[in-house]
Amino acid sequence: MKFSICIPNYNYARYLPRTLASVLSQSHADLEVLVSDNASTDDSVAVVNAPGDPRVRVHVNRKNVGFSHNLDRAARLATGDTMIMLSSDDLMRPGALADYHTLLGALPGLNHDAGRAVISSTFDVIDPDDAITGRTGPSSALWLPGDRDAALERVLGAPVYRVAADVLLRRCLERVANPFNFASTAYPRALYEAIEGYGGGRMINPDKWFHWRLLAVAGTALFIDKPLFAYRWHPSNQTAQQAQSGALKYLVDEYASTIELDGAILERLGMTRADLVRAFVRHDIARHGLATLARGQTAKAQRIFDFGTSVYPAEMRADREAWALRGLLTLGALGQRLASVAYQRLSPRASQGS
Repeated sequence: MKFSICIPNYNYARYLPRTLASVLSQSHADLEVLVSDNASTDDSVAVVNAPGDPRVRVHVNRKNVGFSHNLDRAARLATGDTMIMLSSDDLMRPGALADYHTLLGALPGLNHDAGRAVISSTFDVIDPDDAITGRTGPSSALWLPGDRDAALERVLGAPVYRVAADVLLRRCLERVANPFNFASTAYPRALYEAIEGYGGGRMINPDKWFHWRLLAVAGTALFIDKPLFAYRWHPSNQTAQQAQSGALKYLVDEYASTIELDGAILERLGMTRADLVRAFVRHDIARHGLATLARGQTAKAQRIFDFGTSVYPAEMRADREAWALRGLLTLGALGQRLASVAYQRLSPRASQGS
């Protein structure tokens, strides 16, 4: 099995040597590394070419095409069976590809199941100097104890969750949640091609939309609860940019998904467009707004509430948590304190999907 490691890059020359080394040192030798440089103004291209490794290819865009478009520029260079989209500042841990290869080989009905399987895994959160500052594993609202697969766990020696793709997709839509981690997700190139890739239709959060559509054509979803990748947090990465954007770019992306998700997919899952809209109001507006207010970001929380009211006014009026957020926003400092208490009480239930 050949892995295509697709790396979109823009001005990350300072991180690229560590990222490339983490991939090229993998014990699974059948791989290619495909870098799409988004018209960097630093010496990124020279850094990529420096190792002189024939497994590495680089494409340089004449102009910056934006983040999500550049994901597809990297992906379309792929010739392998299985693809991974790795940010140019993130890392693969030793043995990551070997574990993925072993897991795919252990799936029953290899030709069918492995050919339609999507895998993700736990990742370490690291700082600019590679120090571990946290760890993110499977969401307890999406990956349930009953999804654990004892047979696959014996093969891999780590906790492994396995669930039908449609089942996981419905859980995601009910919570407007992303099932996979960006850096650690592997999928067949045939599935990427079946959904025409990322498509460039999202400003700040293209991976959730891509993963939803990926699940819609996949057969099996798996999650290895073992830190096989490292996600780097620093002031210029995508998550930090999202936090600095005042929430609106993120919300525009989420709103677009409530409109653009194929109705045939919803029907197959036993859901309606109204179900998806209600989930957006409850999770992306009411609960996201509550969490934002609890952190003392009153103006941002107000923008979140106002956005929800502008796009789905009737659904906002019908949601009790949206009404609660509205009331808290009128109370000033007291509302912030009450929001903090409410969010602490809500968090355990929210993580369990209630």
